[in-house]
Amino acid sequence: MKVGSRKLGLTLGAVVMLALLPVRAEAQTGPYSPMFWSFEGSVGMVLPMGDIADAAESGPAFTAAASYFMSPRLALRAEGGLDMLGTKGSVDPNFQILHLLGGIEYHLVDPMGNTTVAVDVLAGASTFDTDVIRVHDHPSSGDFTVGLVNGSYVSGNAGIKVGYNFARHADSGVPMVTLFAHAKVRMIWADAENTHVYMALNGLDGFDTVMEVPFSVGLRINFP
Repeated sequence: MKVGSRKLGLTLGAVVMLALLPVRAEAQTGPYSPMFWSFEGSVGMVLPMGDIADAAESGPAFTAAASYFMSPRLALRAEGGLDMLGTKGSVDPNFQILHLLGGIEYHLVDPMGNTTVAVDVLAGASTFDTDVIRVHDHPSSGDFTVGLVNGSYVSGNAGIKVGYNFARHADSGVPMVTLFAHAKVRMIWADAENTHVYMALNGLDGFDTVMEVPFSVGLRINFP
């Protein structure tokens, strides 16, 4: 987990440095009226990948986020989300993952235009929560194991957003509402000892990393 956290920190630092280079040049081009705050909500599906995909199925995903623009294209971003995964086992333990992350958002095209294309890189924590799980014939025939999966772990994600801006604020001309689609890749560094009960529903060992690919659509409200 320490190695993964170090790599995530280096990646975030590199993205910030690259993003600030065009920002400085753009800020000198003349008058500009950037939006200062944006709030968004989205709903979609999350696809489990890697080891967890052997036991988990896709489920609904919900996200809320706020962005504060420090320059015409660069913003600080805070994001919360809830993923609700199913299971391939005969018993569904209602596996939920709550995410709280922060990082940066960079717009590849002028956010004052009619379209939005932005990337974001975030890091934070993800919390597992399940119902109590009872696994029959585990660890041997005639026995059973009872447990649940919980705990918070380091996580990070990178995503890309494409949207259409419509309805502008009368005074500033800043787009008022954005309809968007968002795709991400998320990694969570977990603990195999804590997750083995969930995987045992399918006769598998616990997982120590989780990879998810969420897809969502939503609305973004901009405040100049």
